[in-house]
Amino acid sequence: MTQRGKVLCVALLAGLACAAQAGDDLAALRERVMEDVFVLRAYRPGKNSFVESPQRHAGAWNAVGFRHTLLDLQGQGSLRHIWTTRGAGAPYFDWEFYVDGEATPSLRGTDEELVRAAQALTQPLAGVAAPTVPLARRDFNLFVPIPFERALRVDVVQRVPSFWLWFCQLDYRLQDASLAGARLLGQREGTNLVLVARDWPPARVRHRGELSHATLESVEVPPGRSVTLAADQGPGIARELFIECSQPDTVRLLVSYDDAPDAAVNAPVQRFFGPFQGASFERHSPTATTSYLPMPFRRNLRVSLKNEGTNTVRVAARLQIERVKQFGDDWGYFHARYNRAENTDGHRLFQVLYLRGRGHWLGMSLFGTGHDHGGGDFAIVDGEGADPAFLHGINGEDYFTFAWFGRGAHHPYAVAHANDEGRYRHHFENPYPFRTSFALEWGAYPGLRPESVAVWYQDTPRDTTLPDGARAEAVAWDVFGPVPIPHDTRGISATNWTAVLPTVAELDAGGKWECRLVDEKFEAGWMREWSVGPALNLTYIGRHGTKIKGEVELGGMGHAFLARRFIESPVMITASYVLAHDDPIEIAVNGAVVYQAGAFPNGFEARTINLPLRLGKNEIVVRLVNHFNRNFNWAGFLLRPGP
Repeated sequence: MTQRGKVLCVALLAGLACAAQAGDDLAALRERVMEDVFVLRAYRPGKNSFVESPQRHAGAWNAVGFRHTLLDLQGQGSLRHIWTTRGAGAPYFDWEFYVDGEATPSLRGTDEELVRAAQALTQPLAGVAAPTVPLARRDFNLFVPIPFERALRVDVVQRVPSFWLWFCQLDYRLQDASLAGARLLGQREGTNLVLVARDWPPARVRHRGELSHATLESVEVPPGRSVTLAADQGPGIARELFIECSQPDTVRLLVSYDDAPDAAVNAPVQRFFGPFQGASFERHSPTATTSYLPMPFRRNLRVSLKNEGTNTVRVAARLQIERVKQFGDDWGYFHARYNRAENTDGHRLFQVLYLRGRGHWLGMSLFGTGHDHGGGDFAIVDGEGADPAFLHGINGEDYFTFAWFGRGAHHPYAVAHANDEGRYRHHFENPYPFRTSFALEWGAYPGLRPESVAVWYQDTPRDTTLPDGARAEAVAWDVFGPVPIPHDTRGISATNWTAVLPTVAELDAGGKWECRLVDEKFEAGWMREWSVGPALNLTYIGRHGTKIKGEVELGGMGHAFLARRFIESPVMITASYVLAHDDPIEIAVNGAVVYQAGAFPNGFEARTINLPLRLGKNEIVVRLVNHFNRNFNWAGFLLRPGP
């Protein structure tokens, strides 16, 4: 191969900028991203998130040339997605990407330059493409993978003397060799940034098998009755599902595989499809829509519709099935699960999904969440495993890759009509693999009724979800906070941060002390929270006592928290526990400190610690502080018995 053949100026983003509009191009995009989305991934997902300003982060962002590290990874993998937004005007930063220990970045540019360079490319990298929204919206999405073999550091260097507010999220993967040997470089042609892909692996090509169709002619379904669309024998892959329903809000879609006793897909038709037009869904009319999400099955497939309303409904449906020689060893079954909260309280997050098993999370649709700054996404990957991963976003609009309450199709993987009407986001560029469990929560202001449809692939056709954050297994904690602490320009405590907290004895005596977010404050003693599985999320406990002034109380760094629970032990024992956290933390058992970590973690860290338990009741006290690090405003930890 010639050097010219090796150095390919190939594209990712918006050579398909028109693809979202043009049916033929969108159909080609769908076929490419749907081709193997059910093949289970095995890398370790990660996400860093930031909300920054000179006011929020005292002593930082104070001059041209100020530098801040957003990502500092060790190992093999790739950066898969950057979302960022800022105030209007000139770009705030130059972005610098240092691959494998480079002294000089091999890629450097502003947010606008990076997106325009991606738009100039002409074919997708890594088999996945997604166009961006217009730059005038200030939603900067970069889906071009940036591979690395040993390390990746991403810095931003300030270009302006000061700025108002800036948001950013970076999604990446580690322990992944799928792009081994590939490089993405930047070079200048005049004043333009040009992206160059070197030694990129060829796109996978697979020819689909013979197609067959199952059709349900228009029929009436009385209240409480079900109708079967398809009962097919495998192996096969259901590729397209079209449903037309006179009252989609009263009909439930149920899909089961391989004689499983429960449905893997269980969601109201109206919520499963939503009002969306993108890679995953195509809306033909208010009552007719198609899903392109593939549903592989090994032995058999059953698709049915149940009328849960009080009136007879008329339905018609069509299912396209690809015949395959065998169900692959690394394939997963498609799952979808609907959930709704009757009344949020503001501090306990809305549970979108909690399940046990192996698979990968693809994404979700979300409805009825109110103002976006009520909270964002928080995922625990493998909370029951030896090395849990935490993925924490910023706000609702950010997870869905838009900003400033923009509406419409932002790219074929994300559509946002309105916060209540519905939004969807599917991670074709970077699903989240899990080996033992997966939990995803969503922050929301109090008094709401959010609804969600989670979609994922799993190695079993069974339903392994746990309702309401596994409440039956949850642990009740006494909690207190947040309390601001003095901190330096990095957000690290300038004093003994535990000293700002009251003692356990004072709280037990019924005392109350001031808690504060950014501006809002209230007095409190012990409050009550429950874990989600083994993890306790303290990010929103301030909402026990604050009214929440929208963006004013978006969050804040440099706060201390306290949590206490009890463990009953049948014997005196030194028990092994798994602890995961991303901030300084102190753990005491029966009044004696047994673990301290005051360093500045580079993301979340998991380790095994020993808790000396006596016979009977044991008091476990956790003190922690939320610092400016790689995950904006998340406060919490995971603590569970070890192996």
